[in-house]
This record gives sequence, structure tokens and C-alpha cells, in this order.
Amino acid sequence: MTLDPSLMHKVDLLVDGTRFTNRSETAEFLMKLGMEQFRPERTALILCGGLETRVRPSSFSTPKALLPIGYQALVEYQIEYLKHYEFDRIVLAIGYLQEQIVRYLDEHRLGIRLRFSFEKEPLDTGGAIKNAEQMISSDFLTLNGDVIFSGLDLDKLISAHKKANALATVALAKSRTPTRFGAVELDSDNRVVSFVEKPRKQTAGETWVNAGVYVIRPSIFAKIPKGRRTSLELDVFPKLMREGTIFGYRHEGYWADVGTPEDYLRVQKDLLTGVLKPIEEMPQNA
Repeated sequence: MTLDPSLMHKVDLLVDGTRFTNRSETAEFLMKLGMEQFRPERTALILCGGLETRVRPSSFSTPKALLPIGYQALVEYQIEYLKHYEFDRIVLAIGYLQEQIVRYLDEHRLGIRLRFSFEKEPLDTGGAIKNAEQMISSDFLTLNGDVIFSGLDLDKLISAHKKANALATVALAKSRTPTRFGAVELDSDNRVVSFVEKPRKQTAGETWVNAGVYVIRPSIFAKIPKGRRTSLELDVFPKLMREGTIFGYRHEGYWADVGTPEDYLRVQKDLLTGVLKPIEEMPQNA
């Protein structure tokens, strides 16, 4: 890398033998400073602290986040996906069998900074986010620990969130069984106008549902009580909908909720048959 001589001279003036001991160290510091200004640090929060009963007996001895998807754990697939989009730090909200997750995940092996938010008792999705408040300082991506997807462009999701000036943006996927998820309707501006968690009535055809992937502004913390079990879907999102501050982002690619043994087996089959593409087959992020 070649720098303008006058700029290089200014770098050299900062080398004082105390704070900066050489030119390379000084240039690295200034580059990091510039990167932080033009590309803020990306943080993701993975919610994997729930006591999952739907995939028993597998989840009796193994947390669902560590169930194998092909050759790697489900949470490892999610982490590799986030790395593909250059996330800098991942916070894992953990509770049930948390010591197994801590032992399994090695940030040096995975090549990304990991932090853990421990739950003494189940706090649900909203409570888990509130519990991790001290670890988050800017807009952050949140994903449920039991969803798997491919082809979801996280750069475009984040861009849509910023463009809408949303407090929260929900990724949406198509499903023929909306009664298991949250059925969502959008207006022409992609603002959420209907959010029904696990609707009782089964509709014909496919419905847009909550995919369990969100971009959220830190101001949401003020809307979640501390230390109490709180649901994003039941307690927080309906309030945001009434305020007009929650938006949706339609995802047309692969998505699955690994919530039942049948879903888990289907994802394994999709991976073997090429319906679900491994991380290494994803196009390189521009």
C-alpha cells in the first residue's frame, strides 16, 4: 500500500515512542478509527436459551443450538453465516444446558469474538434481549437459535432497516403452516400492519410469517422490563405495530424452523439433496 508522502509525514509525527512506537502501529490505529466511523461494528445476538420441548428426546441431553446440521452444530451454521456478512461480534443468550454451549464454542477456532449473556431462569425472547443490554450499543441483528436459512442477504436487510428508520425490522418467510409462527401483513411501505402470533385459523396457500431474524435499534430496551419474562412476539411487537415503528423484509430464499423432529429431519434431507446450500457455496459478499 502506497500513501501520499505528506500524509505519511503526518503519520510519522504521531510516533512518539509512548502511545505509538512505530509507523505500522500508528497507521493501523488510524485505519481502525476510520473504519469505525464509516462502518460501525456489527453485533449479532443469537437467542438460544429456551427450554425446548418440541424436539425431545434429543434436547434432553443436548441444547437445540448444538444439534448437528450436516457436519456442524446449528449455532455454528448461524455463526458462519454471520461471519460471511462480516459481523464483528456475536452475543449468545444462553440458559438451558448453557455450559455445553460455552464449552463447544471456541472464538479462536471460529475466528470471531463471542460473548455470553447468561439466564438464571427462562426470560423468553424479549427478556433475553433485555438481559444482554449491557453488551449492545448500536443497531444489532437478532436471530432465534432454532432457525436456519440461506440466500437471506443481511446487508440488504440492514439497509432496508436504516432506510425505513425502523425501530425493528422483521425478516419474513413464506409458510403453509402460519399457525405455528406469527402471520404478518405489510402495507405498501413495508410497515407491519398486522402481526398475529400463532393464528388459530389455518389459511389456504402460503402466508408471510415471522422468520425469527430481526434488526433492532437499542431504544427497544426501554420498552422491555428488566428481569421479567417477556415475549417479543406477544408483548413488544404489537406495541411497535401500533406505533408504526416496525417494518418487514420479505425473504424469498430457503428458511426453516428446526422446531420439531419432522422439521429437523427435513432440514437434514434438504442439506443432503442440495436444497439447502452449505455456507461455502454461498456467493462471496460484495
